[in-house]
Amino acid sequence: MSDNEGSVFVVGESDASIERLIEMLEHVGYQAVACKNLKQVNFRAKENPLPIVVLSLSSTFLPALVEDPTLTTCIEESLVVGVLNETDLPIAIDLFRAGVADVWLQGIQENELQESLLRLEQTRKLRVQSNHDGKKLEILNAELEKSLRMLKQDQLAGLEVQKSLMPESPLIFGDYEISHSVKPSLYLSGDFVGYNFVLGRYLLFYFADVSGHGASSAFVTVLLRFMIGRVIRRHTTENDHVALQEAPLGLLEHINNQILATDLGKHLTIVAGCLDTHTSVLRYAVGAQLPRPILITEGKAQYLPGKGKPVGIFEDAVWNVEQILLPERCALVLLSDGVLDLVPDKNLDDKEQTLLRYLSDSSENADSLKNALSVDILETPQDDISMCLLIRGM
Repeated sequence: MSDNEGSVFVVGESDASIERLIEMLEHVGYQAVACKNLKQVNFRAKENPLPIVVLSLSSTFLPALVEDPTLTTCIEESLVVGVLNETDLPIAIDLFRAGVADVWLQGIQENELQESLLRLEQTRKLRVQSNHDGKKLEILNAELEKSLRMLKQDQLAGLEVQKSLMPESPLIFGDYEISHSVKPSLYLSGDFVGYNFVLGRYLLFYFADVSGHGASSAFVTVLLRFMIGRVIRRHTTENDHVALQEAPLGLLEHINNQILATDLGKHLTIVAGCLDTHTSVLRYAVGAQLPRPILITEGKAQYLPGKGKPVGIFEDAVWNVEQILLPERCALVLLSDGVLDLVPDKNLDDKEQTLLRYLSDSSENADSLKNALSVDILETPQDDISMCLLIRGM
């Protein structure tokens, strides 16, 4: 056989049947090598890729051989054929289960032998190709792991950039203190917090949750910071107290138009506001943010009024500006919807009420409230989790 790629090892005690088998193998073009046991085959087969190993053993040894780990190793390194008497046929099932390639009966004829050897050669080619494909797959996996490492490095670098864009925390001005914390579900976050204390009087802030996760959502947070920062710079440069006292009037509409113009397929929920620290008047607008802003006064937490559509979906959407007077001792809490996933209740109404009770019970002082809202202890949340806390007089 011209395409024969190796020897055939015949394992068994030398007898007439073994000699006949070796003669037939050599007659059809194979080099037959007699071995007394499988250990010899494993040792000598290393130089031949996937050799054919013929087990011609008595029924006394075959059942024990099926359980022998040496056979398992041999099956992995070669094409194993079992030679059985007709009375040993029940053992054939165990041999096939163990992974042998074929079973021959004692007294097999030369034409049957050739047919089986042809099948074995086809199996050999398939396994050699499979091994080759396996090595190629190992190379591809190594390249994939390298790419994933590079992607992780890029994501971590992006995370550092995103952190650098976050405001100082905490920021203290007069009897007010504002702080924030963001815990991304991936390396990059679709949640973003921004605030500025400008002209010695106004606290401008926004709290946004961009749809999706990862790099694309994080990119929108950078875009959002740029858009809002440009508006703030214009008003502060012009010393425009009138515009700041009306803020955030028109801000969400402006962001909405800009997000739609980018055609990124992203939208966001947001709370944006302006606190006049001279008058304690807080003006804010809500763009579908859940949970809604929470005000804590005298140990009681309650949701502030305000609702509106998400930003970046509807072209002609408008958002109302709400206005409240902050008491001398209070806390304003802004949370992303990832917090609701941590509340064990099943429906949204119950989750929101549980959240209020939790914050009410934790509002004894500023430290207890900060501890209650800490997201740093979370390991890998399913969704980005963020909080922003504005405290006065606590």
